[in-house]
Amino acid sequence: MPAYSARRRSTWVLALGLAGLIVGADFWIARTLRVRAQEEFDAVLLARANTLRALTENEAGRIQLDYGPGRLPEFERADAPEHFELWLDDGRVLYRSPRLTADLPVEPCRLDTPLLRDVELPDGSPGRLLQVAYVPQATQDPDEAAVPAIAPSGEMCPSLVLVVARSRAPLDAMLASTQWTIFGIGGLAIVLAGLLVWRVLARGFRPIDAMAAQVAELDAERLGTRLPADAVPREVAPIVEQLNALLARLEDSFLRERRFAGNVAHELRTPIAELRSLAQVGARCADDPDSLHAFFGDVGDIAGRMGGVVTNLMLLARCQAGVEPAAHAGVDLETAVAGVWSRLRGAAAQRGLRWRLDVDREVVADADPGKLESVLTNLLDNAVSYALPGTEVACRVSSNGFRFELEVSNAAAPLSAEELERLAEPFWRRDAARAGDSHAGLGLSLARALAELQGMQLELRQRADGVFHALLTGRLAAGAVRAARRQARPYPGSRSAS
Repeated sequence: MPAYSARRRSTWVLALGLAGLIVGADFWIARTLRVRAQEEFDAVLLARANTLRALTENEAGRIQLDYGPGRLPEFERADAPEHFELWLDDGRVLYRSPRLTADLPVEPCRLDTPLLRDVELPDGSPGRLLQVAYVPQATQDPDEAAVPAIAPSGEMCPSLVLVVARSRAPLDAMLASTQWTIFGIGGLAIVLAGLLVWRVLARGFRPIDAMAAQVAELDAERLGTRLPADAVPREVAPIVEQLNALLARLEDSFLRERRFAGNVAHELRTPIAELRSLAQVGARCADDPDSLHAFFGDVGDIAGRMGGVVTNLMLLARCQAGVEPAAHAGVDLETAVAGVWSRLRGAAAQRGLRWRLDVDREVVADADPGKLESVLTNLLDNAVSYALPGTEVACRVSSNGFRFELEVSNAAAPLSAEELERLAEPFWRRDAARAGDSHAGLGLSLARALAELQGMQLELRQRADGVFHALLTGRLAAGAVRAARRQARPYPGSRSAS
C-alpha cells in the first residue's frame, strides 16, 4: 500500500492554506473596519467638542457658553443622548448637558491635546469619551446677549476642561454584526474553497486515474497497448512516455521469449524426430550388426548436436543471469586470433575466402582466455559461414588509450535494419536451410553474452557497401602496451586461404 495519497495530501494542504488565508483576511477586514469605525466615531466626538469650544467665549473675563435649547439636539434627545460637561480649571462645573445625571470622569490632560478613552456612562452603558483642556477665545462685544455663566475672579482668563461622551452600544452592535457577517462569509468561503479544491484536484487527477485504470488492464496479451500522451497534463507526459517505452521493451522481450521458446522447440524437434526414426529402423534391423553400428553412430551424432545446443543454452543463461564466473588475465589478441583462424582455415578454403590480419602493435587484452577464445571463434566462424564466396575476411586489432578494438569484417548479403537488430537474438538465422546442422543460431548471442560478461562490448553493423562489421572493444591488460606507437601495418604472416 502507498504511504500516502498525493491527492488527499494536496487537497488538505490547499484547503488548509486557503482556509488560513481566508481567516487571516477575515481578521484583517474585521480589524480594519473596527479601526475605521472607531476613527469615525472619534471624529464625531471631536466635531462635537469643536462645536462646543466654538460656543465658549471669554468676554471681559467672564466665561459664557452660547448654548440654548434645541441648538444641539443630540444632547437633548431621550433615546441614547450624548453628554457633555464643562469644568473650570479649579474643578467647578461650568455647564452640563440636560440629560446628564452625574459627573463624567475627568483625568489630568495637557492643554489643547484631546484625550480619548472608553468609559462607563452614568446610566451604566459603555461609552467613549473625549476630554480636552483649552482657553476660550476672548471677545470685545459687550452688547452680545449672554446665557447663564460663571465669572471667575481676577483678570486672568482660566482654562476650561470639556468632556464629551457618547454611548458606544450602537457602535459595538454594528461591529459585532459586521464581524459575524464577515466570519460567516469567510466560513462559507472556506467550504466553497474546499469544494473547489477537491473538484479541481479531482479533475486534474482524472487523467492519472484513467492512466492507472489502463495500466491495471495490461497483461502479457496486451503489451502492444500504449498510453495516450496527449490526454495527460504536461507534467505527467514524461512519465507516460517512459511507461510507453517500458511497454515497448516488455513487448519486445515477450516476443523474443516466445520466439525463443518456438526456436528451442524447432531445434529439438528435428533431432528428436531423427532419433525416433532411428529407433524404428533399429528395431527392424536388430539382427544386422552393420546396420546397428551405423544406427548407434547416427544416434551419437544427433545426441552430440542436442548436447551442444543445451550446453550453449545453459552457458547463455548463466551469462545473462551474471552467475557465470570470468577470470582476468592478459591475452595476446594477435596470437588468439591466429589460433582460432587456424582451425577455420579449411572451411574458408572450401568457400574460396582470403584472410587478412592487421595488427598495429602488440595488444594484450584483459580477458578470460577461454571465454575470449569462444567469442573469437563465434565471430570468425560467422564470417566464414556467411561471407560472400571468393571475398576476403579481415581482422583488425588496435589499441586506443586503455582500450582495444578488434574488428572482423566480411562482404555479406544486405541485411535490413530489423535483421541487424535480431542478429544477436538466440536461434535467429536469416537462412536456416543454408546454415545447416552446424549452426543453431546461438553463435552471435553467445558471443555478445560472453563479451559483456568480461566487460566488453560487441557491436554489429553493416555499411552501405555491404561489408559486415563485428566490432569488439574492451580493456587492455595492465602494462600491456609495451611497443612504441606506429602506424597500422599488415600482419607479416598474413596469407590467403583459397
